[in-house]
Amino acid sequence: MMRLILFVLSLIFTTINISGQYKVNFILSEVPEDSILNVGIRGSVAPLNWEKSIPLKKMNGLYSISLEFQDVSEDVEFKFVRYRNDRDPIWEGIQNRTISLGANADHISNNIWNQEQLVDISKLEPLAPEQLLEDFELIKTMVLDVHPGTYRYNNKKQITEALEELKSSFSQSLTTGDAYLAISKLTAQLKCDHTKAGFNNQNKVINSIIHYQKDKLPFTFRWIGNEMIVTRNASNNQLLKRGVRITRINSIPVEEIKEKMILYVGADGATDANRSYKLEVNGYDFRYNAFDIFFPLLYPLNGNNVALEIEDDETGKVMNVEVSALSRDERTQILMERYSDFPQSRDDLWKFEVLGDSIGLLTMNSFGLFGWKAMTLDYKDFLFKTFAELRSQGINHLVIDIRENTGGADEMSNELFTYLSNEPYQLKREGRTRYINFPESLKPYVQTWGDNPWYFNLEPKNNNPIGGYYIFEEAKNKSEPIKHELYKGQVYLLVSSANTSLAFYTAQRFKQQQIGPTIGQETGGNLNDINGGQILFLRLPNSQIEIDFPVMGGFSIDPQPNTGVIPDVEVMVRREDILENRDAEIETVLKIIKDGSRR
Repeated sequence: MMRLILFVLSLIFTTINISGQYKVNFILSEVPEDSILNVGIRGSVAPLNWEKSIPLKKMNGLYSISLEFQDVSEDVEFKFVRYRNDRDPIWEGIQNRTISLGANADHISNNIWNQEQLVDISKLEPLAPEQLLEDFELIKTMVLDVHPGTYRYNNKKQITEALEELKSSFSQSLTTGDAYLAISKLTAQLKCDHTKAGFNNQNKVINSIIHYQKDKLPFTFRWIGNEMIVTRNASNNQLLKRGVRITRINSIPVEEIKEKMILYVGADGATDANRSYKLEVNGYDFRYNAFDIFFPLLYPLNGNNVALEIEDDETGKVMNVEVSALSRDERTQILMERYSDFPQSRDDLWKFEVLGDSIGLLTMNSFGLFGWKAMTLDYKDFLFKTFAELRSQGINHLVIDIRENTGGADEMSNELFTYLSNEPYQLKREGRTRYINFPESLKPYVQTWGDNPWYFNLEPKNNNPIGGYYIFEEAKNKSEPIKHELYKGQVYLLVSSANTSLAFYTAQRFKQQQIGPTIGQETGGNLNDINGGQILFLRLPNSQIEIDFPVMGGFSIDPQPNTGVIPDVEVMVRREDILENRDAEIETVLKIIKDGSRR
C-alpha cells in the first residue's frame, strides 16, 4: 500500500523543465504521530537553510514539499525536523541526507523519518579507469603539494611508491568500495590520525557501502595482542559470552585479518597501539569503528551468516558457531536493550561518582562538542558541580578517566584544567605548511567549517621554505584570570591507546605540568606533534569519495621520540581482566592511593 501511495504522489508532482532549474519533490513517511508538532525540512542550499524550517504538507499519512533549486553544482544536504515554534526543533538523529541534482531537472526524494538513506549497492556501476585517474591527480596534488605531514614519517621514495600503487589500482575499473580501500591504504601510509577516506562526511552512496549494510559482526570486542576477545554479545548465540576468544572468522585466522586490515588504518607516527584500538568494535552508534568499515570490504560475506571458531577460556574448549551479521543500527539497539551500562548517547560518556574512602571518579570519555550526535550536556555546569561536590565532601583523591576519549573541542579540555592548575602552559611547537597559495586544481572540490577560506593564501614567517616548510608562529595563550578555585587534592589521569587529537594533548599537558601520575597505556597522537590544523574535506569529482586531510601541522621544536604519551604507571589489560570484568587501571590507581604513593 505504501509503494502505491508513493507512486501516486510521484504522478501528482508534475514539473516543467526550466534551464538551470531543478525541482525536487521531497516525500517523508513514518513520522511519529503528534498533532501539536509541525514537520519541516532544513538544508544547505537555497531555498533551504539550516536556521529555519520550510513546512511540509500532510496528505494520506505522508509529508511532502516541492522545491526549486537554481544552478546547483554541489550536493544538497538536508534533514527533516519536527517543531512547535521552529526555535528548538527535534532533528532526525542521523547524518545529513544528500541529493545529487546532476543533469536531470526533476527529482523525487523518498525518505523515512530518522532512517538513513540507503542505496542498492548491487546495482552500482564500476568506476572507469579514466574517472579514477582524474581523481588520482587530485589526490596526488593533495599529498605532494599540500599535506603538512607527507614527509614527517616517510621519505620521498616511500611516498612515490605509495602513489604509484594507488595509480596502478586506479588504472583498471574498480567498484566504489575497492576505490575506497585503495585510497585508505594510501592515506594510512601518511601516518596521520587526521587523514583518511572519511568515515563521517560521505554521501549516501559511500555511506550505504561502508556503514549501512547488514555486514557487521554481532558482538563487540577488544584486541589483547593479536587475540580477539568478546566484550558484549548482540547475537542469539549464548556461547558468545564475555571473555570468549574468537580464533577464526569464516575459516580465516583473526591474527591474519588484523595484520591485513591494519595497513588501511591511519595513526600518528609509530603509535601502532592506536591502530589496533581503531580495529576494535565498541558498538556505539555515535562513533564509527574502522573494523566495521574495512572488514566487509576486505572479506565480503557470502550471505548473512558468519562462521566463528571460538575458544572458551573457562573450559578451554574450541567450538564452531554460526551467527547472523547485523547492521550497525540493529547491533546498537540490541546492545542498548541487553546491557544497562551501554551508552545511549555521547552524553553518557561523562559521569562523576564517589568510589568511597574519599575517592572521586570523573569520567570524561568524549570532548565531542560539535558535529553529528555531539554532546548536549552543559559541560561547564557539569564540571562546576563536580568540583563543588569534591570540596563539599572533602574528597582528597580525584581520578580522571579519559581512556575512551578520542578528542574534540579544545574548550572542554581547557575548562577542566582551570580546576587543576593556574600555571601558564605553552607547548614548544610551531605551525608548518608546505604551501603559501593553495593549488587551484583542488579549490572546487574542498570544503571545511566556516565560510572564510583563509587557508587559500597564507602569510608565513618565511617566504622561502625551510626544509620544505613554511613556518607560522604558534599563537600565544592569553593570560586569563583564574575562574575557579583550584582542586587541592591528589589527581590521577587514566589514559589509553584510544587518546588522539585533543585527548592526546590533554594527557600531554597533564604530564608536563606534573599535575599527577598518568596510569594506563601509551596514548595515540605523537610527541613530535600532530597534523591537526584546519581539516579540509576533499570530495573527489568522479568516485565522490571524500578525504579528510589537514593543511597545517604542528611540529615540536625540540627533538622528541616517535611515541604517544608514555604513562608514569603502565598497566597492561589481560584477557583474564575482560573475562572477570575487572578494571585493571582502576584497581591499580586504588592500590596507589592505598599505598600512599604517586607511583
